[in-house]
Amino acid sequence: MASKSLMSVRHFARTVLWHLIKDQRRGFSCTRVVNSQGRTSYNDSEEERHEGECQSGDVELREQEEVDSRHRILEAALPFVHVHGWTRKALAAGAEAEGYPAVTHGMFPRGGAELISFFYSTSNKRLGTILAEKVQSLEEEEKPSTREFIGYALEARLRMILPYIDTWPQAMAIQTLPQNAVESWTNLANLVDEVWYYAGDRSVDFNWYTKRAALAGVYKATEIYMLQDRSEDNTDTWAFLHRRLDDMKTLGNAVRQTSQTCSVVGESLWGLCIVGRNILGMNPRHR
Repeated sequence: MASKSLMSVRHFARTVLWHLIKDQRRGFSCTRVVNSQGRTSYNDSEEERHEGECQSGDVELREQEEVDSRHRILEAALPFVHVHGWTRKALAAGAEAEGYPAVTHGMFPRGGAELISFFYSTSNKRLGTILAEKVQSLEEEEKPSTREFIGYALEARLRMILPYIDTWPQAMAIQTLPQNAVESWTNLANLVDEVWYYAGDRSVDFNWYTKRAALAGVYKATEIYMLQDRSEDNTDTWAFLHRRLDDMKTLGNAVRQTSQTCSVVGESLWGLCIVGRNILGMNPRHR
């Protein structure tokens, strides 16, 4: 009963915040009028183009406006991470920078975890755009090896973290919390899926999972190494990355040799991977 009451309070608070933001963004107010019959109507204080917006109108438009407002606040909050870390304070500062009241951070019930997820997912999209342009610009004879292309992709993605390197340990710690684990793993799965897709991988068998699991391991190991790297332009980190990719190639050869003699085990693992993928919602986006 207490939990239901808490949920109701949260829903009410979020609704109030949304209407506050909506009215502030549109720059108009609604006047409530009660006629002689006791019925309620609303008059807009702005031009006729705002007529009807005070009534329960287009739900999809309202939801899209909320999504857009959230996106702007999250984007505006990123520069404040250097001061406040991945926290609600950074979200509040981002809201104020966009002209919203500081209490708007209440739209993000998970606080800094939502800001981290936003940064992670938007960085993945940026990487996808970079890789798509890279593939399109390359002539057939200029195409690098898969190993070189993956090295280029992972370095490009890791460089996106460098502006936030001082606070990134906090972000990594927040991502490991149980309530954030599934979302964090999904973001990582999307990252490695993006890299393998543009590297030319179109596998649909057990190799799809082994390749992505191995690459996820390389990425996370390099990410951790980068936290303590003080070399110029992080040259030690990129050297570490390429060593891990060499190890992955060696491991891949061993896995292929083993799978030829362990087909039964391979089929079992294939089934487990499908179950795990469905539970975590880590479905391949490019298939």
